[in-house]
Amino acid sequence: MTKQIVIIGAGIVGISAAAFLQRAGENVTVIDRLPPGEGCSFGNAGGIAFAEIMPGLHPNMFRKIPGWLLDPLGPLTIRWRYLLKAMPWLLQAAQQTTQKRMNDITAARAALGLRAVADFETLLSEAGALDLMVKRETLRIFDDAKQFEAEQFERDVKARHGFPVDVYTGDEAREMEPDLGLNVQSATTHGGWYFVKNPLSVVQAIARRFVASGGTIITNDVAKISIEGNRAQAIALTDGKTVKADHVVICAGAYSHLLSKQWGENFRLEAERGYHMVLPNSGVSLSRSITYARTPGAATPMDVGLRLAGTDEFAGLDAEPNYARSDALLHVFKKILPGLKAPDAATTRWMGRRPGLPDSLPVISNSDKLENVTYGFGHGHMGLTWGPTTGRLIAELVTRRPSNLDLTPFRASRPAVRA
Repeated sequence: MTKQIVIIGAGIVGISAAAFLQRAGENVTVIDRLPPGEGCSFGNAGGIAFAEIMPGLHPNMFRKIPGWLLDPLGPLTIRWRYLLKAMPWLLQAAQQTTQKRMNDITAARAALGLRAVADFETLLSEAGALDLMVKRETLRIFDDAKQFEAEQFERDVKARHGFPVDVYTGDEAREMEPDLGLNVQSATTHGGWYFVKNPLSVVQAIARRFVASGGTIITNDVAKISIEGNRAQAIALTDGKTVKADHVVICAGAYSHLLSKQWGENFRLEAERGYHMVLPNSGVSLSRSITYARTPGAATPMDVGLRLAGTDEFAGLDAEPNYARSDALLHVFKKILPGLKAPDAATTRWMGRRPGLPDSLPVISNSDKLENVTYGFGHGHMGLTWGPTTGRLIAELVTRRPSNLDLTPFRASRPAVRA
């Protein structure tokens, strides 16, 4: 019999899950306090970075953290008043840097990436929006030979997992992207990193198709999920209405753990706050996304302008944004894009809360406590990339269909993510 599936979260993960469940013949309702795509999915760098298989935190990065923390506008910062709260997450992340854990995490991330483009194509094609994905490889830019040498290990790992990287001289890179500065010494591909013209448009297109095919989207906040025995029964909304559910899917991003706490499943989920700046009048022209080895982040040409996105800030869910971090991205990318113009009245800035787990892997799993709850959250910097694939895997979990992917690394019960 057709179930009534309720998905909490209308970002790329939740909307993708809704679309795949609808394709499986289920009745689906999506609930979010914001319209589709207007949460964390709104402002990311737009990368479909399926070859980014290395853990988000690894030994080389941990060695850089002390220096980064001395710069309040650096690529990683922890607001001092939040340091004690962030410490358990950071300590757990450090425990994931043994060689065995690194190998296991990398293999799991590689497995998620293998179907990312195909699952994107499925949803965008059905939505009539395949043109939103640009299959042009992102360039990684180096202005120092030491930067290039330091990443050789990562290039070797990618090649072993089937994501080979091409290498270019600085002149070859400038032939591809003439606005790159003369200081650029070399460039590489990532082994697989496409981009979208606008991540908000991607989510909205899939959502429109979902609604046109009979799906329901409710813009409201969840007050409580009522439980009876070992089953979720209904979702109470803040306006007093109630939505009954045969199955509940939690895709609420950085807020997901606040919901699961209601039935005693506690997750070590942090808001890895990212920033962007969009320059409609940037003064440069790129045909593809670029990343810069000197600092995490990407510059992506979008239909709204050039988006500079990146940084990682630990400050909790509710702290006020520090838009100086957006401005810092301009100073970083101007080093390799000297023609970048200063912000003007059309420039916009944004902060979003990425849902990060200590082992750089999401939870894609049925609940251990409730028999009709499924999770899909914790994608960190990879939400857009893995969103459609996660949606497909959630649909398989809910409908109990066999999957082509071993979901053991993403189980909700793994020690690294349980608080």
